[in-house]
Amino acid sequence: MDLAGIQGTLKTLEIDAWLLYDFHGINPIARRVIGLGEDRFATRRWFGLVPATGEAIWLHHAIEAHLFTHVPGRRVPFVGYRELQEKLREAVKGVKRVAMEYVPGGAIPYVSRVDGGTIEMVRACGVQVVTSADLVQHFEARWSPEALDSHRRAAHGLKEVLQATFDHVAQAAGKGRSITEHSVQQFMCDQFRGRGFHHDPPIVAVNAHSGNPHYEPRPDGSAPIRKGDLLLLDLWCREEAEGSIWADITWMAYVGKDVPARHKEIWDIVAGARDAAVSFLKEGVALGKRIRGADVDEVARRHIRERGYADRFIHRTGHSIGLEVHGNGCNIDSLETLDERQLIPRTGFSIEPGIYLDDFGVRSEIDVYMDDRGVEVTTAVQDHILPLLP
Repeated sequence: MDLAGIQGTLKTLEIDAWLLYDFHGINPIARRVIGLGEDRFATRRWFGLVPATGEAIWLHHAIEAHLFTHVPGRRVPFVGYRELQEKLREAVKGVKRVAMEYVPGGAIPYVSRVDGGTIEMVRACGVQVVTSADLVQHFEARWSPEALDSHRRAAHGLKEVLQATFDHVAQAAGKGRSITEHSVQQFMCDQFRGRGFHHDPPIVAVNAHSGNPHYEPRPDGSAPIRKGDLLLLDLWCREEAEGSIWADITWMAYVGKDVPARHKEIWDIVAGARDAAVSFLKEGVALGKRIRGADVDEVARRHIRERGYADRFIHRTGHSIGLEVHGNGCNIDSLETLDERQLIPRTGFSIEPGIYLDDFGVRSEIDVYMDDRGVEVTTAVQDHILPLLP
């Protein structure tokens, strides 16, 4: 736990304290900040008051004192709920503003982890509750150098699995062998397992199914993949080791020789939106500008809107990436939420605009990492829909 770093950031943000809270794992952010691993069995609620100045205070149930021996500060046990309320009131005495995993109006669900009743309990102690969204970025979403290396290895693994899959589809289609979206998904899972990567079942979608951004190929009802089909693959993985960072990409291919003009047209718009977002980021960072996740989303969205497909771009431009494939840092979003957090160094996220029509859809997804020196695209960038057959 980076106590000195937290206290310095609290002073910069002019917040009196960070009040961490968890019950039964509902707030994984709090657990990660204090280094309470998923393997530690915690069944009672706890609070951790980390002030901008002074000693941290840990309120924990008496039977779970052993879970907090590793954190700096004073440990205060309780047994009954009345005792918890009394000791919480004592702990925050003199504190005016505390940050918690809460966002007004639930604007950023990734940060809104603390239940309403607990927020009421804290407010009843006479303190103002403000959002910890910026604190979460600094102390939960930033990547270490080792984490960045793990992300790059995962990105390399994705490219290998992607190429193996395209080869598999090309060979099957070229020989007229029967394959389906689901069978190709299972092939990809085997490829991940063979390389030792933790993964979720990828999206494999052809033709109209590619127009569903979260299509799931099932064993029954999965579409066959044949010559003349448009194929979308969305795949993500990380290394097995604790602390590894995910990588996440989407690529498109055509099971044939000549990609249809209509597919090319939509692809060019989507790829243009992707590239416009990256250019905006690189230029802004080079000039030292404050860039919000919502700003980047709007650049990509404007590109698609100006070409007449605003109503067919139905999701955010990108998501935070970290210990979870959809992480808790700033999202590239002005649509589903309004993420007004500033993008900060040592964080990563996806850029993945898409256009979804009735008969097919197109998405292109890359991953981006920001540090003090600039912006790095960490995954391979697709420049055209790949024809799979000669």
